[in-house]
Amino acid sequence: MGLSREETVAQVLDLQAQMMRSSMRHHSQTMVGANLTPVQFHLLLFLHSHRGIPTAEAADAMGVRANIATGVVQRLVDRGWVAREPSPEDGRVRLLSLTSEGDELVNQAVSEAEQGFIEHLNVLSDEQVEQLRGILQTFIDAGAAEG
Repeated sequence: MGLSREETVAQVLDLQAQMMRSSMRHHSQTMVGANLTPVQFHLLLFLHSHRGIPTAEAADAMGVRANIATGVVQRLVDRGWVAREPSPEDGRVRLLSLTSEGDELVNQAVSEAEQGFIEHLNVLSDEQVEQLRGILQTFIDAGAAEG
């Protein structure tokens, strides 16, 4: 007799959490090497794909209050990884973007995480990799349909 759907889902959630921890270990190497907090790293990752955004929007994306985001941004500006420029539409608003050094740091972290994931994929057969691709695409399609 197999597991119930609820038991299987519980196991999938546990496995997903284990995968997330493994991924974070790869990112942590970059975070530790660059002396970054998780919130600082999250902001750098966000700015990698969202250039020229206001600090308030970055705060929302990180799930922190604006005053916390302002401090995080200032530390990253001081380290030369984030640039803060006035908005052309409203000079009171500051838009955030990665500097070339910040972009390089994020690219390094992403590359390390991808390499770790590829190492995990190498234990799967070609058929299993194709099944995983299909499952992940189904998740992405379902999320796109919801949002």
